[in-house]
Amino acid sequence: MTGTASYDFTDETVLVTGSTSGIGRGIAEAFATADANVIVNSRSESDVQTTATELETCGSGDVIGIAADLSEPAEIAHLIESATETLGTITVLVNNAAVWPEESSMVDADLEDWDFTMAVNVRSQFYAAKLVAEEMLENDVAGSIINVTSQTGDRRTGGRGIYGVSNTAVNGLTWRMAHELAQDGIRMNAVSTDVTESRQLRYEADQIAAENPNQTGEDVLTEWGDARPLGRLGQPRDIADGVLFLCSDRAEYVVGTILRVSGGGNLQ
Repeated sequence: MTGTASYDFTDETVLVTGSTSGIGRGIAEAFATADANVIVNSRSESDVQTTATELETCGSGDVIGIAADLSEPAEIAHLIESATETLGTITVLVNNAAVWPEESSMVDADLEDWDFTMAVNVRSQFYAAKLVAEEMLENDVAGSIINVTSQTGDRRTGGRGIYGVSNTAVNGLTWRMAHELAQDGIRMNAVSTDVTESRQLRYEADQIAAENPNQTGEDVLTEWGDARPLGRLGQPRDIADGVLFLCSDRAEYVVGTILRVSGGGNLQ
């Protein structure tokens, strides 16, 4: 590697949805370490309070936790309102919260799975972005909004039916909303992940290993990592690095881009 980079988000107020574990927590921790004021979020009150306490010592900014179920528009509105009342206008929003329906064919999938997945993975990203953008415009803030998506949004085959469709929709949301917001100085971009260390990924690996007595979940994760061109699993810090770059002044001319942080998995 050549060159180094560091980030300073002092006095910025950053909301990261779905941020008490995995990728979301990694992003929240990176912003806290860069001295931002950070709002962590999940559905669990105990989880957000525990995470906020743990991240408080990372940097000089404030870290608070606000519980909200992002499948409910009213709770999204409450989350944005509470965050703004406590820490001021949100200058960075990271839409990370997502759900993964049980794998099934598109024909066999339940309509309830479709509705819930689209509500959390797509509608919540749109609605949170809309509400935060309204606050930014009202307060003349040239902020940044990042949507977290995945390689399934690019692929036309390979399973992950409803989940993949939801990420394709997030890609489209990013392009179209970014074009509108850019005219007011607000930059929207997305970060696309592949196999990245998380509770969900470990759950899937354990499910596969349970069907093969000669494998452990760790073996499955190692195989997935080895299959990437860079030869390893992604880590939350990898995604966080992409997010911090896109939100920094080094990316001030980057708009509507889907940054693929995938170890080359996007090439396969």
